Amino acid sequence: MLKKLGYKILICSLYLFAAVSLAEARTLLFVPADNRPVSLEYAVDTVKAANFDILVPPEEYLAGRGRTGEPEQIWDWLNENAPKAEALVLSADTLIYGGLVDSRTHDFSDYVLNWRMRRFERLRQRNPQVRIYVFSTIMRSPHGTAGGVEPAYYETYGPDIFRLTALEDKAESAGLSPDEKQTLHSLQTTVPADYLADWLQRRNKNFRVNAKLVELAKGKAFDYLLIGRDDTSPYSQSHKESRLLEKMAAPLSSAAYGSFPGADQLGMVLLARAYNELNGSKPVVEIQYTLGAGPSTVASYEDQPVDRTLRDHIMAAGGLVARQSPHPDLVLAVNTPLSNRTPEAGVFENLPLHSEATNQFVLDIAKRLRAGEAVAVADIAFANGADNSFLKELYDQGLLDKLSAYSGWNTASNTLGYAIGQGMMARDMSDAARKRLLLVRYLDDWAYQANVRKEIYREMFSDEQRSPEYLNWHEAEVTALTDARIKAFARQYLWVDPAAINISFPWNRMFEIEVAIGKGEQDQEQGTDSKEK
Repeated sequence: MLKKLGYKILICSLYLFAAVSLAEARTLLFVPADNRPVSLEYAVDTVKAANFDILVPPEEYLAGRGRTGEPEQIWDWLNENAPKAEALVLSADTLIYGGLVDSRTHDFSDYVLNWRMRRFERLRQRNPQVRIYVFSTIMRSPHGTAGGVEPAYYETYGPDIFRLTALEDKAESAGLSPDEKQTLHSLQTTVPADYLADWLQRRNKNFRVNAKLVELAKGKAFDYLLIGRDDTSPYSQSHKESRLLEKMAAPLSSAAYGSFPGADQLGMVLLARAYNELNGSKPVVEIQYTLGAGPSTVASYEDQPVDRTLRDHIMAAGGLVARQSPHPDLVLAVNTPLSNRTPEAGVFENLPLHSEATNQFVLDIAKRLRAGEAVAVADIAFANGADNSFLKELYDQGLLDKLSAYSGWNTASNTLGYAIGQGMMARDMSDAARKRLLLVRYLDDWAYQANVRKEIYREMFSDEQRSPEYLNWHEAEVTALTDARIKAFARQYLWVDPAAINISFPWNRMFEIEVAIGKGEQDQEQGTDSKEK
């Protein structure tokens, strides 16, 4: 009897030990592209809200505004902490160059880059049981730039460099008209040869690094490799390089490799993949478009139709795509424009006007929610901010706080990655945690990006001597004004105590803000709607 009792106690102890070990093992390690809120804080907050622990490098090692990253220190930290996690989500740009901006401006030799590449192989050898997910970017091909995030000459010659290399890409893939050939010849004589050579030699290094990452993925150094195309176009140097990498990656299955437009959302997408695979889940995502161009839309800063991009994102995040499903794990409602253009959110046309198409789309979302389905919204009708008509309709219908996730920032792919990632992880979030993430996105994407930012541009920076790219001595004034405007917006539309909101400009520029919400600010526990009925 005692022997049987002892055996039962032993078995129970083993089960208990296994359960505790499994709980303790729910830890991700994350190396972001830099310390911007969308790269670091917002992604980390999402993982924590889904009840995972997450390890990140000391922030002083990460690239910041006017500060390069410290790849060697981050590698040392990674090697020390990798055994503590079940999965690693790693920015190759950070581990090789120091950060995303560093990848565009560095002067590292091939020897240094190759040395850091070999460290990925040793990481796998030392941690054979840990899942390793790596994301990298094809160096962007912007039409122009400002704010010191490209080499200095790009502010003057960037548009010409873009057009020159776009025409070269088109010449290879589709052919040029006589006028385009003449334009290409003119640009080849206009752009200073030393500037073009500097830009291309850094791109060539970036291309070789990405090609090596593909080879490492073939050799099973990674469980999954994701390569994003930062600020690209249907014809561009980025598009050309992606075509070449796609051929190299052809032997890899979709379970091991993915590539699509965008950069800032890549970490969130792979954190969602790690979350899903560690939970043994493969969520079914049903896509629902509003009326209009919908899936055929080619968004600004991107080089392929939205429908393909969306499917690529869902698969990269570890999900399955369904056009219609009787029991989807997540409905992704995608707000696209009536036309196939996605203009900037700051344009005059982005006013909160009534639209039958928008009204019907919101009614469809409401029906899904009433049926008990989880709905995440990707708002990509405009670039760099929310669609005011759409958000106002969600507010009028009392749906803002009912969604699993909302996103409407920067490029379409940035938005898609966040909506999918946060939407997938929402099922393990408390009601309060889910609503806190929603608040951050509404305050950032809707209040600031689509409304307050353009007001401040108009009121404070009409004088050409006061550049909005660098706040510098205007930071305190701009911050105070932005904080007041966003709090007034929250008071009108959201369920948060405005006094709990704190706004800052972590990169000293108008392009992005950081939204922080203090404790005790929400009344979700009492079930308050986003609009009083």
